[in-house]
Amino acid sequence: MNLRNEYLNNSPVETIYIGGGTPSLIHEADLRSIINAIYQHFRVSENVEFTMEANPEQCTSDYLKNLKNIGVNRLSIGIQSLNNQILDYLGRKHTAEMAIDAVENACKAGFDNISLDLIYGIPLRSTQQWIEELQKALKLPIQHLSAYALTIEENSILIKRFQKEGTPFHYGKDQDEDLALRDFKTLLSIIEESPLNQYEISNFAIPGFESIHNSNYWNGTPYLGLGPSAHSFNSHSRCWNKASIKQYIETMNSSEPVLECEELSNINRFNEAILLGLRTIKGINLTDIQKKFGEVLFHQLLRNIELLNPEWYQLVQDRFSLSQEGLFLADFISEKLFVTED
Repeated sequence: MNLRNEYLNNSPVETIYIGGGTPSLIHEADLRSIINAIYQHFRVSENVEFTMEANPEQCTSDYLKNLKNIGVNRLSIGIQSLNNQILDYLGRKHTAEMAIDAVENACKAGFDNISLDLIYGIPLRSTQQWIEELQKALKLPIQHLSAYALTIEENSILIKRFQKEGTPFHYGKDQDEDLALRDFKTLLSIIEESPLNQYEISNFAIPGFESIHNSNYWNGTPYLGLGPSAHSFNSHSRCWNKASIKQYIETMNSSEPVLECEELSNINRFNEAILLGLRTIKGINLTDIQKKFGEVLFHQLLRNIELLNPEWYQLVQDRFSLSQEGLFLADFISEKLFVTED
C-alpha cells in the first residue's frame, strides 16, 4: 500500500475485495491491521462494498461477528457443493451440513448480502443431483450465487487424484464440455424459477445485490490489486505482481520492481472491452464502442458480427448481447470478434 497508494489518483475506493486462497484463515487482529491500512492510504467511500471470501469451516458465529464489526458487509462463501460425496471428490474440508450452518451463522451475525459459490460439470454428479443441490442452495437466505464449470488447476488435490487414478484431464478448461453445457442449461432453468436474475455468465443475484466489485471489472473500471499475483488496471496499462510469495517478499525488501506492467494499445483495449462486455447479460453498447475506439474498429466489429451464427446473439438497436447458447461460448465468440495488431 505504501508503494502503490498513488495508483488510483486519489479516486474514491468504491469496493474492497479480500479473496483468492482462503482469506478467512487470517486472524482478526491481522485483518484489522490490513483494513486500517486501507483507510489510511486510500479515500474509501462511505458506502463501500466490502466483500470477504470465506470457507464454511471458518464461518463460526464469533468469527463472522468479528468480520461484521470491522466493516465487512458482503460475504462470499465457497461451498462448491451441497453433496458430501461431491465435496469429498473435490477434496474439500467441509461438509454440506457445515455449508448450511455457515450461511445461517452469517445471517445471525447480521450479514444481509451473502453469496455462494457452486461448481458444475462434475463427472460424478447426475443431473438430478445437480438439480437437488441448486434447489437446496436457493432455499438458503442468500442474495447472490456464482457458479463455475469444473477446471483442473496445477498442484490441486483433484489433479493428484486424477494422476493417481489415471483419469485424463485438461488444464485450465472445462473437464467435460458436454457435461458442463448440460449442467449450465439446468442451472439457467432452475434460476428462472427463483428470485435471482442472471447478470453475468457465472453470476446471479436478487435485483440490487449484483456484485459491484465484479461488475466494475466487466465495465472497465480501474482497480488496484495488492499481494502476490494480484493484477491492477488503470484504463491505459495493466500491471501484475510476482506470483511466488517468496519472490514477492524478497522484492518488497529490495530495490527490484515488485511488478511488471504493459501499456495497452487501442486494439488491446478494444479487444478487452469486447471480452468483458460479452460476459454480461446486457452485452455491449455499440455506440460506446464507436465513441471510444473510432470508426475503423467499430466497422470491423460490425463485419465480424455478421460472420457469427445468428443463434448466438441478439442485436437490438445499438445493443449487442449473447443468447443463452452464445453465453456458454462467450470466450470463443469474443475471439471471433477480436481485431489483430496487423
